[in-house]
Amino acid sequence: MTVEGRLRACVDRFAGESGYALSQALGPLLTDAELASMWLLERLIGLQQPRPQLPAGFADPVCQSLVMLDHQRVHLSLAIVSAEGWKAERTAQGGAPQIVGFADGWTTIRFLSAPSAKVQRHYLDQTLQDRRAFAESPRQVTTGEVICLDNAREALRFVGLAADVVMLRLLVRDPDAPQAVECDARTAAVLRVREAQSGDGRTRMMLSLLRSLGRKDALPAVAEALASWPPHLRWHGVREALATDSIAGFALLQGMAETDPDADLRALAHRTRDDLLTRYPQLAA
Repeated sequence: MTVEGRLRACVDRFAGESGYALSQALGPLLTDAELASMWLLERLIGLQQPRPQLPAGFADPVCQSLVMLDHQRVHLSLAIVSAEGWKAERTAQGGAPQIVGFADGWTTIRFLSAPSAKVQRHYLDQTLQDRRAFAESPRQVTTGEVICLDNAREALRFVGLAADVVMLRLLVRDPDAPQAVECDARTAAVLRVREAQSGDGRTRMMLSLLRSLGRKDALPAVAEALASWPPHLRWHGVREALATDSIAGFALLQGMAETDPDADLRALAHRTRDDLLTRYPQLAA
């Protein structure tokens, strides 16, 4: 069995686990340095073929990576961080804010080679009304070290590189995470809050455009799709439906108040329905 086949089998074995449990179960299995060496050897053999199948990847002046696995919620990549590119980017940015991003899922990083690399771990405090990030003191990382991150509230950034860093990165996605937050590493201030899932952001924009264009004919398709959306997107869909066609939208709100699988969303829909009926009793017709 190929390395990719072994990795897929590992992911499938724990497919029913929660995102956090899946991350904990797969971390020791998928961040094995020997596994990466075997995977690279398979790719080198493949390069000898007349039509080599090169792996997918991502490249920028700082970080270049090869995708080892992208299966279900799991993404595993082998990455090299260029010290030269990192230094050039820092110089080019000048006094611009250093961005720290808090996104969805859980990340496990194993440093395969980390000579003279310093990192800083940042934490996002979600309990504060204005949400702010806090940071530990920078520290040296060592070859073989493993760091685990809860991406919604923990982030890691390089603050010093004297030589290139090679690492394995395992990401277990959290498709239910509604928001991602970007902070200024120096001031800890929140710079931006956005949709954690890019698909959710596009869907929200589409719904708002349909409402702006007055496309009542789109509501049956929205109603059919609601069940497959996460709670925050279902709520946005019903609100946009109410603004597009009050009668049809109210029917969706009524259904949400009675049968939505999310208890908090049912309660919110119930309160909103009762409030609307008080002000607009004709909606009950």
